[in-house]
Amino acid sequence: MQIGELCAKAGLPKDTVRYYERQGLLDKIPQPNLSNNYKVYSAVDLQRLKMIKHAKMLGFTLSEIADVLTVWIEDEFSVEQKRACLERKLIQIEEKELALKELRAGINNALFKVGLPCDDAF
Repeated sequence: MQIGELCAKAGLPKDTVRYYERQGLLDKIPQPNLSNNYKVYSAVDLQRLKMIKHAKMLGFTLSEIADVLTVWIEDEFSVEQKRACLERKLIQIEEKELALKELRAGINNALFKVGLPCDDAF
């Protein structure tokens, strides 16, 4: 598929897809016909873009996303290394989840207290 169709399916602008490609988050896409600038993207590229978009919505940086993609894709990592790297990332996600739960509780507490007299004198 060409970039327009890819972007429509991924829900991303062309500039974003091109940026991700320049950053190495997508494989270098070959141009099948050197007489034009059209590149042909695959279903794997679409899947990767959807994963990147979802991870970004959850607050992950492109660097963090690139780390996971690199570990998952590169053949230089053994199965054990891939597993260890992904488990470390999972621990980080769980830590973020806990921090978000604590933040939610604090905001809910503050929301409950809005309009009540302040009893924290000190």
